[in-house]
Amino acid sequence: MSLLSVENLSIGYQTKKGMLKAVDHIRFDLEEGDSLGFVGESGCGKTTIGMALMGLLPENAEILEGRIRFQGRDLVLLTEPQWRQVRGAKVAMIFQSAMNALNPVFPVDEQIKEAIVTHQPDISDADLSERMKQLFDLVDIPLARMKNYPHEYSGGMKQRAVIAMALACDPALIIADEPTTALDVIVQDQILREIKMVQQKTRTGLIFISHDIAVVASVCERICVMYAGQIVETGTRKEVFKSPRHPYTQTLLGSYLSLDNLKDIKVPDMKESPDQLTDTNECRFSGACPSCDRKCAGRSPEWIEISPTHQAFCCNPGLIRRGHGKN
Repeated sequence: MSLLSVENLSIGYQTKKGMLKAVDHIRFDLEEGDSLGFVGESGCGKTTIGMALMGLLPENAEILEGRIRFQGRDLVLLTEPQWRQVRGAKVAMIFQSAMNALNPVFPVDEQIKEAIVTHQPDISDADLSERMKQLFDLVDIPLARMKNYPHEYSGGMKQRAVIAMALACDPALIIADEPTTALDVIVQDQILREIKMVQQKTRTGLIFISHDIAVVASVCERICVMYAGQIVETGTRKEVFKSPRHPYTQTLLGSYLSLDNLKDIKVPDMKESPDQLTDTNECRFSGACPSCDRKCAGRSPEWIEISPTHQAFCCNPGLIRRGHGKN
């Protein structure tokens, strides 16, 4: 049985103009100890998926259909009191901004202790102290800095503290949503290495969300590429990087600067995402797809298998299997 199995999940936001479908019929599985990355441009639905997995969708959001099976339990059916037993204890999240995730008026260790005591009210003082030492050692924060306030930490230390907070109750699944935002490249690399090391050491399932495909590839073994609320390609890191098949994945990879040959840099024509207020079965990337032809007209996208671990969502199977236009 998979640690996490998402089946046909659709999520919408109620707006003044109507229901905007931010996530449209997505499916994926995650095994214990595995890492899965979601990558795509801003607004494609990545963070919405993470919030749904935490039961933290805003009031105007609604799960329209689908299932989120975690350890065999459907999280969609949970009440808020039931979510409080799961959130933090079994599923935890590393949020985008460590500064906003930490309370400035309490010492860092007190904030992490609160997370532990909330889910383990009977824990002894000795066990709590030992657990705190293990957590700070795991994320490489000196024990002498445990009782510091957040403003006394550097950006990298704040992010490590948030990682420690997420790990406090030994969750089976961690969702990391843009965890290196606002950090410089050196600290970003350190944090990414930290997350990968901790994930491998604790055998925790990891879902990593980012708009940067290179960052996702440095942490995750499998990648899901998203566009306009849909997963358009999924595969192993090597498959997606070395043999991208969906035109959007190819365009996304082509948008990165190449230091090997700056003369060959191409700026792809990335038009605005389609209006997701309209429920349609048509290809959402067709308006910007460089490979769209008459064979695509009037056809709905379908999942096309390239290998047992590599699939793409397109309405032109021949294009996908040939890898036409591949980088």
